[in-house]
Amino acid sequence: MAPTPVALPISSTASILPSPESPIDASTPVQEIPVLIVGAGPVGLLEAVLLSKMGIRIRIIDREPHISPFSRAQGTLPRTLELLAMIGDGFIDKLFAQGKPLQEASFYYGSRPRCTIPLVPSGVSRYEQPLFMEQERLSKVLAKELEDMGVPIEFGWELVDTEVVESAEDTHVKTVIRQSVAPEGEEQEIRVIRSEYLIAADGGRSTVRHKVNIMFPGRTLPHKNVMLDGIIDTDLELKDAMSIIGVNQKTLLFFAMSDNIYRVVLEMEDFSPDEDLDKINRELTIEDFERHVRECLHPGTKFNVIETQWLTCIRFNERRAERYIHKDRIFLAGDSAHVHSPAGGQGMNTGLLDAYNLAWKLALVLNKLAPPCLLQSYQEERVPMADRAIALSSMLLAGNSDKGVVRHYFKMLLLMVAPLLVYINPTVIPRMVNMLDIRYPVNIINLPHKTQAQPKDEIHQVGARAPDGPLLLVRPFSVSEDIFSADNDAATSPKEQRVYVQELTVGVGRFHILVLVGNSLSDLTSFKTREAELAQHIQEHLLQWCTRWHYTLSPDDKDSQLFKIHTIATGITSESHGNGLLAQRAQGNGRLFWDNSAEVHASYGVPAQAKACRSADDMEQQGAIVVIRPDSYIGFRVLGVGKGAWADVSDYFQTVLA
Repeated sequence: MAPTPVALPISSTASILPSPESPIDASTPVQEIPVLIVGAGPVGLLEAVLLSKMGIRIRIIDREPHISPFSRAQGTLPRTLELLAMIGDGFIDKLFAQGKPLQEASFYYGSRPRCTIPLVPSGVSRYEQPLFMEQERLSKVLAKELEDMGVPIEFGWELVDTEVVESAEDTHVKTVIRQSVAPEGEEQEIRVIRSEYLIAADGGRSTVRHKVNIMFPGRTLPHKNVMLDGIIDTDLELKDAMSIIGVNQKTLLFFAMSDNIYRVVLEMEDFSPDEDLDKINRELTIEDFERHVRECLHPGTKFNVIETQWLTCIRFNERRAERYIHKDRIFLAGDSAHVHSPAGGQGMNTGLLDAYNLAWKLALVLNKLAPPCLLQSYQEERVPMADRAIALSSMLLAGNSDKGVVRHYFKMLLLMVAPLLVYINPTVIPRMVNMLDIRYPVNIINLPHKTQAQPKDEIHQVGARAPDGPLLLVRPFSVSEDIFSADNDAATSPKEQRVYVQELTVGVGRFHILVLVGNSLSDLTSFKTREAELAQHIQEHLLQWCTRWHYTLSPDDKDSQLFKIHTIATGITSESHGNGLLAQRAQGNGRLFWDNSAEVHASYGVPAQAKACRSADDMEQQGAIVVIRPDSYIGFRVLGVGKGAWADVSDYFQTVLA
């Protein structure tokens, strides 16, 4: 979905500050800021939103005069949507108002439809269908979020030089910026920014990466594609997403955009060694594009371009920065760190996950809640994800563009058997493409229990994505308001309301603790005793943690609590549960939820059937406590919900936090 810019050759590091390019002196204005973000594309904007919501002052600059109207990326994948939903305050609804879920993919041979494959969710996530929304629209939603927080985006400013200044007394980043376009009759203004950290989200041609001399090894691919965004007139039955195997064995793709605009991507012959991309784009015409498209279709098929927004030839690179962190102060994210072909839609989404991974760690360090060594886990976790995205996009691109008669007829065979394959397995988008299978390695933030063995299934282990699943909120029986709604299942009790795990685990930069107790609370003869013991553990540890570690956010922030606890039980609810201590708790303070189908317990690898309660020691042997990181991955898990298990969770936080 995201055509990757051509990477510039690596140049040696120029003399930094001052230099002929950056004529600074004692009169040059200097601003101090905790974080400077270079690049106001989706990755930089998301980083700015997240850090600002966690009380970190930022400055974000971009050399362009405004958000680019050209949308390289078109889709936001399920895992990205899950993380964006964690921002809360209806942010995910703003995105869905600007786009639409992709519900099916259509496949053609020439002008003739072969099959349409519905994108049937498997239940793994509430966002299993990618959201079709142009990059420009996502950027504008993020920009509006910053505007509402009073954080300006400084367009028209470019980075000239940057370096990490190290001394015995202080370490900081010193950056020279200037106006990329000066007002008529005026010289370009130059300023110096002194920041604790700098985040480079300035794309595949990253100036930051060049200035700090981080190598960008990889390869330039031979594939040539021409892409058009515009209004078209055709007698093809246009769908939201169409893949056409041309009668000339070329591949042709159609994607619906907003305002009746379609993106058309046309496979061409590979680049020859002496071809120049800039020259191709200068000579590219609509007439040539129309002719090449018609050659893919059956004779007589109408295809005309009525209006053009963007016509360009694309060349793909597969490159990854040799490191993401420079002297513990400068971080690469998004295309400045990795580029590859758009196959599989991994580009922008990988960058957005970079931003989320880095933001909460940086905020914890800047808020003096975690040691600086936590930031090393950004590189440890995200470099393998870039390698994964490059390998996946390379595999998909190779499969789509392989030449030859044998490969052509193999594609035709797949078109014929695809509906049968969907009938056998309706989940047609693999978790790998959706990024739902990402698992981070054991490190400073993903800590296995010291004595308990990790679960055999990797999806339950530390570093894995925190699964979603439906729950019922146990409402206090003293509440009189009508809680029935159209969204609730008809079988839901009047005192229970449906909610999902990922609806509980919202909030930027926050740890969520799931206390999965199985059916240990369903025995009414022991309910009060067991609930009282559990409530005491929750109250004691929540008070202890929130007293020691807490955010200092803006004065209008109503909830700066770093920890939220949610109790999840199986079994059958009764009036006693609605009158219990946990049902009376505010959400996040241990409030009780019912895992009616035991689906959530199974998702976290926790037995739903607890042992019979004979003594307080039984609490140590049943259920589990799972710590979910602020970016919705499992950080720690311990079997048992008794005193020992809570002590282990406290030890985890004392290890991870400052």
